[in-house]
Amino acid sequence: SGAAGPDGETSHMFSMFLATAQDEESEITFAGYRTERFKEGANISWCAARDAEHGHWQIDVKSIRANGTRLPFCDDGTCRAVVDTGTSLLGIPSALGPQVVRHLRHRSLIQGSCTGPGPKLEIEVDGGFTLALNPIDFARPEYVPPKLDNDLNGKINSTDYWKSFNCVPMLMHIELPSPLKKKTLILGEPVLQRYYTIFDAASKPRVGFVEARHPSPSLRTI
Repeated sequence: SGAAGPDGETSHMFSMFLATAQDEESEITFAGYRTERFKEGANISWCAARDAEHGHWQIDVKSIRANGTRLPFCDDGTCRAVVDTGTSLLGIPSALGPQVVRHLRHRSLIQGSCTGPGPKLEIEVDGGFTLALNPIDFARPEYVPPKLDNDLNGKINSTDYWKSFNCVPMLMHIELPSPLKKKTLILGEPVLQRYYTIFDAASKPRVGFVEARHPSPSLRTI
């Protein structure tokens, strides 16, 4: 179960598994990681941690794609992400938020459910690895006011009725203070549920991601 790093030393590691279903339990593992938490056939991808003296686990972000469209926001090479176990949402710089919402808002096949197919959010990080999130990881039904909700019955052809099928990304619009870079994202629970995450505080700190083993999507607690 516990697995060593490439140098055989794990005392400087800890790992996080976040549950997605009622029959799972979230856990933190000290001095290593548990390979049984890996999705079958998945391997760890490592990213160098930057500016550890600032007190956060920061990694470089190379690019962002939303619904297959590469957004130019990170083309200047200054994007970062903080991997944060204490944040329940994805944190997106305010200047980027509207673009991401526009590309990730989508029509669900089932009213009030966002667990089906839809656009992906892809975050390419240092090392050439891409964190890929599906609607089940980040989306929720678009809010419909109670009065409107009551008026929807029988109005199949109305715009308001079809709006009740919309799914929107759950994002936290942020402006992080210095010394963090202006173009810094926060990778919170949506990423840490999909990816088992390993924090290595060795002389060259790094963060490892590997797709986590979870129950089938139909059993997930949303």
